[in-house]
Amino acid sequence: MTTLFVPLIVNMLFGIFSLKIFWIATEIREFPKRLNFQMFKTNFIEIIILVLQIFASVYTPLPQTPFDSLIVITGVLMYVAGFVIAVWGKVIMSGSWGIPGVHDKKQDELIVAGPFKFSRNPIYVGFTLLYLGFAIAIKSWLVILRIPLIFYFYKSILKEEKLLEKKFGSKYLDYKSKTPRFISLKKKKKA
Repeated sequence: MTTLFVPLIVNMLFGIFSLKIFWIATEIREFPKRLNFQMFKTNFIEIIILVLQIFASVYTPLPQTPFDSLIVITGVLMYVAGFVIAVWGKVIMSGSWGIPGVHDKKQDELIVAGPFKFSRNPIYVGFTLLYLGFAIAIKSWLVILRIPLIFYFYKSILKEEKLLEKKFGSKYLDYKSKTPRFISLKKKKKA
């Protein structure tokens, strides 16, 4: 274990904690309504996965390779990109953001600006990058525990797409046809 390992973990955990606080702070009026078993369960599972990933990287580390620095840098870059994308998406959504899969009740307009130009689901993309980046940066073989998170996000996305299509109709279908579900860095063709 390198001398940078502990500060790396501490800083990344601080970032995740800060992101959770940011989410609560931006939804402070709605927060009491969101205190439910699903929220506690999701956050509890998240903490367990983070702890297991840290223990795995400390007590059953992956073998050293000549590419370790590249792996860690890649993980950190994914983590930072995920953090930025998630926060950017949340700021753009502002008061329209809500509980995954049911937020359409708060959404009066279709959000297509900012990161929503490149992805219909930048917040999910951001969190996926953040958590995968964390596991990769600390070289935890328990990165595989993130696979259920991806399926959970995908299930929520499908539910949200149906709700948004029902609420916004052809406007959403047009947006859906032009913007990928996850991410595209290709420049859109102008009609």
